[in-house]
Amino acid sequence: MVQLWKLVLLCGLLAGTSASLPDIRGNDVLRKLKSGLERGLDTFDSTIEIIFQNLKTELESRCSDEVVEQQETENFLEQLISRIFQVVSRLTGVRIRNVQVPDITFEATSENSANVLIPITADVTVSLPFLGEIVDLDLNVDLQTTVSIETDTEDPQVVVGECTNNPESISLTVLHSRFGLLNDVVDIGVNLARRVVSSVVEGELCPRFRELLESLDAECVEKLIGESQDTTQQEPEGSR
Repeated sequence: MVQLWKLVLLCGLLAGTSASLPDIRGNDVLRKLKSGLERGLDTFDSTIEIIFQNLKTELESRCSDEVVEQQETENFLEQLISRIFQVVSRLTGVRIRNVQVPDITFEATSENSANVLIPITADVTVSLPFLGEIVDLDLNVDLQTTVSIETDTEDPQVVVGECTNNPESISLTVLHSRFGLLNDVVDIGVNLARRVVSSVVEGELCPRFRELLESLDAECVEKLIGESQDTTQQEPEGSR
């Protein structure tokens, strides 16, 4: 049950100064996050860079003739994004946990190009000053880009497209609200979570995604695209 003084404070904020709660808290959170992203989140947690390098090595190993357990790559991908969100949680107070990332997926669009997808799910808890935790959310967001091999030059080049970052594509579902039917408070929490996730996608996840793909050579990318074509061709007609 919400304590009486919290309800009194909340009603005051929502009555005469409703803009102050999201403006003060939201802007402060985003300022801290922007500063952290500009410094680089790996300055707050050095293991982010270590895991990222391991992920690059693991993805490159898919292009070798050696048999590598796919679970290892999935773990590195999940570890990386989990670590990034852990730093974000410390900077903002918006807790993003239980991160799940199935895998990085290549979907061939031609012999030399593919759509690349990293689906992410997580649990989000938003807190505000004086009020504490106000809402629990379920997060779904897909990192998407394209990769292709440019063959017009003597040495084939890997070309990575733009990583999409549309805040409206970030799905946030309310799981639990500690303020019942006070929709204004829930909306504040959802909007703040959306802005935080959007900033992280644009400032950290998409650049990492691009760097990961650009680290691969043309031969490796060609093999990954070819494997995705083979998988598509093997799927039963009704499952597509």
